[in-house]
This record gives sequence, structure tokens and C-alpha cells, in this order.
Amino acid sequence: MNEPMGLPPELRQRNAAEAALSGICKLLAYAGGALFLSLMAMSLVSIVGRKLGFGSVNGDIELMQAGTAVAAAAFLPYCALMGENLKVDFFTEHLPAARKRWMDGSADLILAIAVAVLAWRTALSAISIHEVGEVTTLVSLPVWIPVAALVPSLALTSLCAFYRAAIAFFRRKAMPAASGLERAAVPEVAK
Repeated sequence: MNEPMGLPPELRQRNAAEAALSGICKLLAYAGGALFLSLMAMSLVSIVGRKLGFGSVNGDIELMQAGTAVAAAAFLPYCALMGENLKVDFFTEHLPAARKRWMDGSADLILAIAVAVLAWRTALSAISIHEVGEVTTLVSLPVWIPVAALVPSLALTSLCAFYRAAIAFFRRKAMPAASGLERAAVPEVAK
């Protein structure tokens, strides 16, 4: 709970698998940020155009809803890989490091399974929507496109959470915490 958020992830050692996952997650997060910026620009053009009497961007609300969901999902994999998920560690603050690592690994495993199921069901939903041919009202954007665009982010989030769970359960060194500081897992003596 009192861990500093100081060291950037680039300053710590990582293996090739984590470096590859981190690179892919960063690219996806940058794409999500670019999508957010373009949505903000579209919204700004629409609002200013409406105020100046030029009219708004047709279907701006529909595009904003679809784009925001896709952009927000793009940040999830990097968040999962860095262990930046929301945690309430009030009750576990004073536990031994090995027990905390086991609990964090269990939480990551549960997250990985839940998000994998979510990715699977979202993919099935995109297929179903594509078969039906549902489109948005104003711009006739096929609804399956933004739904399908969620699947890669969800699948990568699940993979990152599985990776963190595997590190927590099978490595002698704990995965770095949110602060980026590595801690060796010291075996606890049974009391």
C-alpha cells in the first residue's frame, strides 16, 4: 500500500517473453490513446460546428460510444501485465511476501479466466451480430466491427494475467509490484 510508483517499467530487468508482451501491450495502448484523441477531435469539431451553425458530425454520439469502448479496452492488457489492477490490500498489507505473492497469483489467475471467457463470449457476440447485419441508426456502422475490435484486447489481457499468475506461482523471484521494484521471494519458515 505504501509502495512508491516511481521506477518506470523500462528500468527493471525482464525476460524475453515479458519484453515481447510489454511491447505488444504498449503498441495497443498507444493505438487506444490515438483513438481517444481522434474521438476528442471529432467531438470538438462537432460541438464547435454546432455552436457556429455549421452543423455537427453526423452520428458523432454513435461513433463516440463505439470508439470509446474499443479505446478503453486497449489499455487493459498493459494494466494487467504491470499489475496495476485495482487492489484493496488493507487486509493483506502485513502478510508475508510469499503469501501475498500466492494471493496475487490467484487473483491474476481468476482475472485471466474471467477475461478469457469474456473474450470468447464477445467473439461469439460479434459473429452473431454480423450474421444478423445490425447497424447503427445514423451512420449505418456495422455493430459487429467495434464488438469484434474488443476481442484482441480482451484476449491479450487474459494472456498477460495468465503470465503474471505463472510468474507468481512458478518463479522463485516475485513479479515486480506496481512500483517496479523486484523482490526476492524468501521461503517462510513454518511456525
